[in-house]
Amino acid sequence: MHDFNFGEENGLFWTAPIPTNSVHVDLDEGTAALALGDFDIDDYGNVVNAISGGSEIGTARLSLRVGWSGPTKHLSFVNDVEPTPFRVKGFQTGATMNWSAVETISGVTHRLSGATNSQDFAMVAREKNGVFFQREDEDDAGEGRD
Repeated sequence: MHDFNFGEENGLFWTAPIPTNSVHVDLDEGTAALALGDFDIDDYGNVVNAISGGSEIGTARLSLRVGWSGPTKHLSFVNDVEPTPFRVKGFQTGATMNWSAVETISGVTHRLSGATNSQDFAMVAREKNGVFFQREDEDDAGEGRD
């Protein structure tokens, strides 16, 4: 069993910095892409080990590609209720993803890959919350509930 995740080594739960050229977003067109190649990621074996502060059983090199495209609906929503106000503006889209990982544990190399997945629902959007919720910019003009 494998549980690939970033742990909390950088102070953020299951989050890691990635190269800026790995992400491309066009909010006007409702498209986006994420691509990583040979990205180091820890393998905790299972989620319980990962979230309970357990040790990694190995490190894998992850490659993945996710694409969002084909906007089908414009979305805009504001929840201004404390304590967690947020706003979202973007598009409902489709998405596809494929991935693979290579890992060596105790001299044995494991190669894993997932079939290309397609989803009927995905989103490309701008979301604001926390201290950013109150700050308006030109993208927020005319934003409302619909």
